[in-house]
Amino acid sequence: MNDILRLRIAIQTIKDYWKTTLIVSLLFVAMAAMYTGMYPSFKDLLAEMMQSGSSDAYSFLPHADQMHTYVGFLTIELYEIFWLLILAIIIGFIAASSITKEIEGKTIDLLMSNPVSRKQIVIEKFIGLIPMFLFVNFATMLVVVGITVLLNEDLNFGYLFLVHIVSILYFLAIISIGILISVIFDEKMRASIIMIAVLVGMYIINSLSLMSPDFEFMGSLSIYQYFDTFEVLKFGEINGAGIFAYIGIITACLLISMIYFEHKDIPI
Repeated sequence: MNDILRLRIAIQTIKDYWKTTLIVSLLFVAMAAMYTGMYPSFKDLLAEMMQSGSSDAYSFLPHADQMHTYVGFLTIELYEIFWLLILAIIIGFIAASSITKEIEGKTIDLLMSNPVSRKQIVIEKFIGLIPMFLFVNFATMLVVVGITVLLNEDLNFGYLFLVHIVSILYFLAIISIGILISVIFDEKMRASIIMIAVLVGMYIINSLSLMSPDFEFMGSLSIYQYFDTFEVLKFGEINGAGIFAYIGIITACLLISMIYFEHKDIPI
């Protein structure tokens, strides 16, 4: 019972975002259904693009030369853009405002009136955001499975499951970065905009590293570099260094967040 009481902030965070969770889930379920279902209509056109060399225009996207295949199409249209970027921006936006909104709204005193430390507030806010992306994650996966079966396309569902398992670490890293930004800044919108800028900036860096060998060294600075959805979806190959990178990001961001928030002078 005491353990449950200690998680009251996490539980309240889950309750606060249940509508958002539902809306985002419906959005990505719809996107998954649309992009998975539209592949047969574009299959021949994409094959012609590959033969004519028109795919060079998409060189900033990883594995653009495979976009005529079902796995390549899913990777580029669904996972690389809407999953790794758009969903990350949504989750990051929410995470970056999770603590900041309490400070800006003057409700942080109410949180700290509970028998919990500031460090625990950080951890519970982090935990409270996990169910959101888990629900979106596996709801989207089930839709991809269902539409793929209906289309009778070739896709290894074990590898698909693996993509969504690795996605858990990826989005945990996104949330941890958002939490760090949230404890540093006192204005909700400012924190969220900075989070978006960080994610878009890393996406641009990763794209530049793919387009030109001169910028390849910059790829290691981007969180997107460590999760190649095509390699996982096609071959079941996971970037081991990427797994450790995400674990390192999560650990470092949470530790810094707890230490910073513990000593932060909060305006009342």
